[in-house]
Amino acid sequence: MDLPAPLAGYAQPGHAITPAEHLLALPGFWPAYLGPVWREFADEPEVFGADAADVDAAAEALYGTTESWPAFRIPLRGGRVLWVVHRNFPDDAGTDYLLTRPDRSTETRLASIDGHHSGPGLSWPDLVSAADEVPPDAEGVRAPAQRLLLLLPAFADAEVPDDEGAERISRALTLVGVPEEAAGGMADRLLEHPLWPAPFWPGRGRSPLGRGSGSGGPASAPAGSGPGGPASAPAGA
Repeated sequence: MDLPAPLAGYAQPGHAITPAEHLLALPGFWPAYLGPVWREFADEPEVFGADAADVDAAAEALYGTTESWPAFRIPLRGGRVLWVVHRNFPDDAGTDYLLTRPDRSTETRLASIDGHHSGPGLSWPDLVSAADEVPPDAEGVRAPAQRLLLLLPAFADAEVPDDEGAERISRALTLVGVPEEAAGGMADRLLEHPLWPAPFWPGRGRSPLGRGSGSGGPASAPAGSGPGGPASAPAGA
């Protein structure tokens, strides 16, 4: 694919970055995608209407392609794009959550899921806004439920409004095929990120996708974040 200029520095020689939105239709996609963070979903895929073979096939499509890295594009207003890129280096694989903007020459890395994970990169207002902010005619993932679930691994927030978070995630799960009776309990588990504690973000609208000025990072740095991680690279400043 033709890379936008802001991703030119991220791309590596010999590795293409290829739109992968078609993989969302695979029966085992969601347990395979969420499994690296919430292992129980990969181990019990039946709630998604999938079986172990479906998960294996989806995992191969997501994580087994080393020359062409699958990428999910989540377009936002103003020409911004959130990218979920499966960085399938044979010895340094991971999933990166990146933000590109037309007024910046490089990408902002919000979070990474790998052996040296860094994050979180999204507050609850960020997550909801990114899920719902679907520009007309933009290419990429357009369904709000899919957008929200794709971004969940990059999210954590200690101040999710009571009931709102579980209800919103539960509704998204039902829209991708999870039975209503199972969705509530799954939503509660998805709100608890096993890789980092939920931080307190310094003011609503000032987290990485916020448009205000300021540091943009959490008030207390989560485990796994480093000096070059998402908390030090605000996207809205």
